[in-house]
Amino acid sequence: MKPEQLKKIESLQREVDDFHPVLRALFPKLPTVTHVEYKQGPSEKGSDFVIIKRDDTLDEEIYIGVVCKVGKITQSNNEVERQIEECKIFPRLISSGSKHIHLNEIWVVTNSTISNNAQEKIHYKFKSTNIKFIDGEKLCSLISKYYPEFWDFESINYEHYLADSLNMMSSLPESSFFGSIGINNLIDRYVSKEDSKKRRHRPLKLFSVIKNERFVFLEGNVGAGKSTLIKQLIEKIKAEYSYEKDYTLPIFCQYKDLIDKNLEVELIISGVLSEYKIQHEGKILFIVDSVDEVKESMEERQSNFRKIVEQISRNDQLRLLVASRVMDSLEDYEIIDKMFSRYSIIPLTTSQLIDFVDKICNDIKITHKLKNGIEKTPLFKFIPRTPVSAILLARILSDEIKELPSTMTELYSKYSEIVLGRWDTSKGLLSQTEYDVISNVLIEISIYMMDNALACISVSEVQDIFLTYLAKRNLNVDEEKLFKRLIYRSEVTCVNNRTNTFTFLHRSFMEYFYAEGLRKKGFVDINDKIYEIYWANCYFFYFGLQRDNEYLIDKINDFKPEDDRTRFLRLFYNGSFFLASYLTPYKKITKGVLSSYVDAGKLYVDILKGNTDIPLKEFTPVALLCIFTRCLSNNYCYDFFKPALEDLLVAIEQYDEIGEHIDYAKFFIAATLNELGDKNAFDDLIENNNLDILINLGITHVTEDSGMISVAVDKYLKKFNRKRKNNHDMSDYISRLYEESSSEMRQSISKNQ
Repeated sequence: MKPEQLKKIESLQREVDDFHPVLRALFPKLPTVTHVEYKQGPSEKGSDFVIIKRDDTLDEEIYIGVVCKVGKITQSNNEVERQIEECKIFPRLISSGSKHIHLNEIWVVTNSTISNNAQEKIHYKFKSTNIKFIDGEKLCSLISKYYPEFWDFESINYEHYLADSLNMMSSLPESSFFGSIGINNLIDRYVSKEDSKKRRHRPLKLFSVIKNERFVFLEGNVGAGKSTLIKQLIEKIKAEYSYEKDYTLPIFCQYKDLIDKNLEVELIISGVLSEYKIQHEGKILFIVDSVDEVKESMEERQSNFRKIVEQISRNDQLRLLVASRVMDSLEDYEIIDKMFSRYSIIPLTTSQLIDFVDKICNDIKITHKLKNGIEKTPLFKFIPRTPVSAILLARILSDEIKELPSTMTELYSKYSEIVLGRWDTSKGLLSQTEYDVISNVLIEISIYMMDNALACISVSEVQDIFLTYLAKRNLNVDEEKLFKRLIYRSEVTCVNNRTNTFTFLHRSFMEYFYAEGLRKKGFVDINDKIYEIYWANCYFFYFGLQRDNEYLIDKINDFKPEDDRTRFLRLFYNGSFFLASYLTPYKKITKGVLSSYVDAGKLYVDILKGNTDIPLKEFTPVALLCIFTRCLSNNYCYDFFKPALEDLLVAIEQYDEIGEHIDYAKFFIAATLNELGDKNAFDDLIENNNLDILINLGITHVTEDSGMISVAVDKYLKKFNRKRKNNHDMSDYISRLYEESSSEMRQSISKNQ
């Protein structure tokens, strides 16, 4: 303990105004303390605080009454004895009157000293009571260990206010369905300045922005992390505290509370300063959050903004930060940009998104699946890079650890619900009917655009679809307002104001809503279309929306492609369709997996023999084998398929069909299992001493890439390589397998015959 620390504690003169706030901040931070109630006033019954502490050994609660005094406690201090007596006599209610308790421990706390005579007298008088004494030195030790930030503040009132502000913000309902994830779980975020010329500006921390700008408008889409970023800002300001006179004090206010107080900014500020007994001479940052949670017209909002800005302008000490969703139109920005410097939140990077999920889940299995699935799940690259996406993904994965493709439809579904206004319906900002109209019109638009191969359409076309939808229904909605929300605030679409065109934020959202349209239709024909690159994601989402549909999976398993191009494309898509349908009975999935690997073996052999005209015949046999192996692994190298693959490696031995394509099917299955970590996957395959040279080369490459090789396979490959070195014809043939296309090798063989 440093002498200046004890001096600072002893300098607290006023028990209620100076000393109690320190203890109110310290006690909740002590180990095993689960709850603290402040009992100052007529209801104290001897104890200034009641602390609930958990006894982990006996798994029970201990109730502690705290008697606080400023200054020395001596033998003649009868007031302390009186309070201890009251602590013993009176039962009390805690937790807002819901819990009736008796205190079974008492702490006597002072910021100075407690004489030995006083301690002996109290212990003698209250022999049957468990009493502990905490003097100034002990208190300094506890503060240094559990509340060290106290020493950085000239006045406890500042720290107390900032701690309360952060606690209050954490307890507010988050702008999502998910609740607070805690400020310590956050990652660094940046903002970028916006202007009408759409110039690129360098990323900045919000902390540096508020130092250089007086009027800041912070915008972001639903779930972009506006409130969270403000928490980080206040935490940063708290950490950067130096001295009150040069200190920018943040004062946080919800927009709805500001309206309730008739936009009286100075009245709110003076109320906070008075409540916490802060005499502040430096700058004040007035923060207004949750603007979008108040239902009002844009005209009303603009008028309110003007009144707030005018009040801030009259006092050179004041600065303003307003956080809101993006505005409805360019006209809104013309007014906003006249009053504020506007900044938007920069999206997360992929690595930040993974880190975010990692911190939320704190589960190595989830992180591993996420990292492994990203490369093989193109849709992941197109999800919005926002905290709400990360939280959604974390909650979906935590709920039941699934493969990443299995979660994509659910992620798009929940994200779309939020940004279209499902959350707003619970706050009265949007009716259920309005939400349904927006969702259904987006389905109509996606069907129109997908069926006509359109990347964008004019805003007038969107309006026609919107009005046609409403005209067929008897609905009482504000058409103009709802249409504005559809095109400007849906946050899965965007408008190019220069060309007056409308498009989806990314094609994957259009594909998702098209899949919703398929689900509404109720019947889908399974044909070659589902494997076309243009349509495949739509059907992936459709299968994901169904999740459990034996009929669809049977249709896929029984489907016979009309051409070899579709046979090949099945290698890319069937696995993702099965993953999306993860609730379907597993035996149906297993049957489909077997069919995929056998079909792959057949197609590979057909290409080698020239029984197909697809361009793949121009690849060398080894390159082609690598392509097939990689395609199948990308589709099926998931733990979800591991039981099916292990069963198939055995079951395929009794498969009805025979031929070299079955050997290739066995190789492909074993290669996928090897990548899944099974080093013995090739053991049964090498028992057949008549394996094709191509399969031996394939085993060599797969085991080299994965690093997974059994003793038996290692021995087998060494024998194969010795034979290769000692046989010139064999070595020459292998070289050609790497250098000549399948068609060239066939021509060469036919000439030699």
